[in-house]
Amino acid sequence: MGKLYEYSVAIQKHIEDNHLDVFKTRGELAMKCGFIITLIGPNEVDEPTKVASLRDAAKSVLGLDL
Repeated sequence: MGKLYEYSVAIQKHIEDNHLDVFKTRGELAMKCGFIITLIGPNEVDEPTKVASLRDAAKSVLGLDL
């Protein structure tokens, strides 16, 4: 399990814990980072650019520091 998967799980947990609109929030994240976080699996390769874009999107959309 890599950072990309770990971050996607943390983001999804944050969305659920804060009762955010799942579709709207995931859509905003996808627009910011360039991919759909629910498609990230535990064996996903940690590409540095994807990890960085996901962290930036989480901070921008959710105010979440990963």
